[in-house]
Amino acid sequence: MKKRRKHRGRGKDQASAGLPASWFDSGGLDAIVPGPRPSAEALEEATRLYQQNIRNSPLWDELVKQFGEEEAERLLLQFRVEVR
Repeated sequence: MKKRRKHRGRGKDQASAGLPASWFDSGGLDAIVPGPRPSAEALEEATRLYQQNIRNSPLWDELVKQFGEEEAERLLLQFRVEVR
């Protein structure tokens, strides 16, 4: 008679070691992703897309309402994609 092994899979709520991880801290959103370091051009493009997404979100309306258009634009420049 063969012995059966008990399957010990990961639960659905546990992250797999091979998947990227991300979290929020005081500096913003942090993420660990595999792969080579992105080029300066790729970072600038990611920043441009990120800022565009902010402009098209409810957050942008709230920033403009709270600080005005000019200050909201200045604040938007601080929304950047960085590699640390």
